[in-house]
Amino acid sequence: MKIRLKSSILPAVIALFCLSCEYNGMAEQQVTLPQAMWHKDSIIPVILPVEDTLSYCTILLALRYTDDYPYSNIILSVATTAPSGITVRDTVEYRLMEDGKWNGKTGGKWIDSRLEFRTGVRFRQCGDYCFRIAHLMRNEKLPGVRAVGIRIERMEE
Repeated sequence: MKIRLKSSILPAVIALFCLSCEYNGMAEQQVTLPQAMWHKDSIIPVILPVEDTLSYCTILLALRYTDDYPYSNIILSVATTAPSGITVRDTVEYRLMEDGKWNGKTGGKWIDSRLEFRTGVRFRQCGDYCFRIAHLMRNEKLPGVRAVGIRIERMEE
């Protein structure tokens, strides 16, 4: 009887610990690109629900790529549309490589980078926010990019 009790409590404790390690994430979505190739005319849509209008947040661009990616940087266009319909467009550039090493977490063939897009953001409305992401690199087909997405995290107080 004691063995069964311990074996049923342990998974619950592990699950509780994992839930507390959410990294203050409010919402996240990634879109996988076929054949790890991002076409210049392909705009990645990411729609994330926001229910918290009180907390300050950080918006991160999530990028998964391989060492087949031909550059040490990436230039992106990001259009953000609020539930009200107001759209804000930004152009951002990120360094993906420093001193000959890829930035981000590496795992086998893939490199995962979370790139700070906006910090100290407080959403004014509840509802779905649409992010449309396009690359502005010179290649018509940008090799080595496997997934693109957005993550919204609550900032620690």
